[in-house]
Amino acid sequence: MNPFRPKQLWLPLLLSIMCLGPAGLLAQDSGKVDKLLRQADEYFQGYNVVEAEKRYQMVLSLDPENYRASLQLGKIKDYLKDYREALRWYRKAAEIAPNANDTLYLQIGLTYKRLDNYRKAKEYFEEFKTRHGVADELTQRADLEIRGCDLAEASLAAQPDFRVKPVDFNSPQIDRFPAFLDQRQEDVFIAFTSGRPFSKKKARQNAVTGDAKDSDIFYVVMENDSVYGEIFQFPVSGMFSKKINTKYNDGPASFTGDGLTMFFTQCNSKENRDGCSIYESRYDPVAKEWGKPIFVEVVNGTRDVIINERGKTRQEPTDDRQPFITPDGRTLFFVSDRPGGQGGNDLWFSRRVGTGWSEPQNLGTTINTPFNEVTPFVNRTGDKLYFASEGLPGFGGYDLFVAEGSIGAWAQPTNLGSPINSSYNDFGSLWMDLDSTVLFTSDRPNGAGRDDIYWGRRIPRKPVTYDISVTGLIRDKQTKEPIPFATAILYVLEDGRRTVVDTFNTDQRARYEFALEAEKEYVVLGNAIDYLANEEPVSTTGIKENTELVQNIDIELEPIIIGFPIVLPNIYYDFDEYYLRADALVELKKLVKLLEQNGNINIELGSHTDSNGIEPYNFTLSNNRAKAVVRFLAENSISPSRLTWFGYGESQMLVFPELSDEDEQANRRTEFRIMSIDFDM
Repeated sequence: MNPFRPKQLWLPLLLSIMCLGPAGLLAQDSGKVDKLLRQADEYFQGYNVVEAEKRYQMVLSLDPENYRASLQLGKIKDYLKDYREALRWYRKAAEIAPNANDTLYLQIGLTYKRLDNYRKAKEYFEEFKTRHGVADELTQRADLEIRGCDLAEASLAAQPDFRVKPVDFNSPQIDRFPAFLDQRQEDVFIAFTSGRPFSKKKARQNAVTGDAKDSDIFYVVMENDSVYGEIFQFPVSGMFSKKINTKYNDGPASFTGDGLTMFFTQCNSKENRDGCSIYESRYDPVAKEWGKPIFVEVVNGTRDVIINERGKTRQEPTDDRQPFITPDGRTLFFVSDRPGGQGGNDLWFSRRVGTGWSEPQNLGTTINTPFNEVTPFVNRTGDKLYFASEGLPGFGGYDLFVAEGSIGAWAQPTNLGSPINSSYNDFGSLWMDLDSTVLFTSDRPNGAGRDDIYWGRRIPRKPVTYDISVTGLIRDKQTKEPIPFATAILYVLEDGRRTVVDTFNTDQRARYEFALEAEKEYVVLGNAIDYLANEEPVSTTGIKENTELVQNIDIELEPIIIGFPIVLPNIYYDFDEYYLRADALVELKKLVKLLEQNGNINIELGSHTDSNGIEPYNFTLSNNRAKAVVRFLAENSISPSRLTWFGYGESQMLVFPELSDEDEQANRRTEFRIMSIDFDM
């Protein structure tokens, strides 16, 4: 079950109006290209993106400058969450027809934001605003995204409040919406929604993404706040309950404090074939099973829909989903697209009245926006509302927010920051232990499936026992002179990861200063325009007094000289060979680190031979040696588009004439040259 109703999302609707740019077709291929485009568009509209992609690629083989095909390939890669490829195709479309439609620049900005490149994202949002020139919903969206980029950059530069990791019960299928299920027994359970298969239900999958088309409610034993047992299974069925998990999309669920009443979502059911509705079920402790689901009247809304040109209407159900019931069972929060909201999906609530429910009320403009809000959760004390929104400044996609207060008096929501939020979709949270521990859902990369459940714990802020600081200068490595207006970034090293702690922008004196905590390992990285970044380690381990660290803290930066060869030490080759020797890998890993620190540079790898052999053979051999280095860098996550190579053969020997094996070895070397400093990604 998709947690967000696709037809309610603003972007696909807005982007669908994009106009076509100039085709530039050769006359003899025009008919074939038009036919392929029609076929591709039909497949695209039917969500058969595999066949659609094949035909758009065929169009480009005939007409490499086809705007429509490039744009649609960007949308397909966007759908598949291959954002780097999506960006490539979107930018190609903009290059082919820069004035075809200004909305494309908004989409490029959103894609850069997905890739955590907030600087470039802001550039394209500003470009869109300049081209668009109208104060409308799209301009409002661009302004919102710019504020989100500023927030994300500030959050990523600050010390994180949480540490986050995926839970161990995620599966290759979707896993979402954790919820408490406590039936006052010895064990405590966490319920969640999953697309994982089980024996009694035939799994249906999306042929392209591999995601399950159906979902069910499962639960797992919680041994403590971060350790879980096996997925709980009823005898024989393997399901949460045969009455709850059906052939429809079931979940998410929410439970009263005693664990005996459940509210849950069921989608594409007989009551709502095109959307979702909310149901209630009660647990029978004697029979040890959940009762027949009851359609919750009043909470599930309706709207009048015009069905013909004469204006005749009929009532159809609204989309109502993601219920959250307070522990006392008296207030039900949920998500709905019913009339009377702020726009898109809004958060609503209803109060228990006797055996029924009051008319739902919108949570208002403090919480809801013209865009989508989803997955409400209220903490145990009732004074914090957690929810996800795409209509408030955020990192990208849905972000998690918290608003303090109470119904009718919520304060302005606060973004929960990194690493809870990412440039992907983060939603569906469950808060425990006085809001110090959280389980939440995210589709960020490198998970077990497309959506996964993550665990987060607040990092306790320990008081600094000692006054420890580090200070130093950022200098030119060649002249030793200070580099004014440089930048120093302080990282802390923990659990094999580095996290940004603070950033210092120097003045004309080029001096930086950071406060440090005891018993920590740090790195200070220096950077400046027209220089290669460099870093120095700093340790406070064993310091037991107020200290200003002054040793080994001047950071020397190598000036960038375009085209100047820099020899990679110890990158040598055996006679007549181009494979990389083991002793070369240490130096090459240093080059990988340099390229990671300086993400804006493009380099050329150049390899050289000794004078043995004929000249044409040596050119081929040296070219293969350079390619071997490029291949190693690409295998270590350096984009090949940043790398070029050239084999110089014996044309630029360091030692001539060669009088020993050592002389020949010195000539069999590899160098690199910085060719540009404006690489985007």
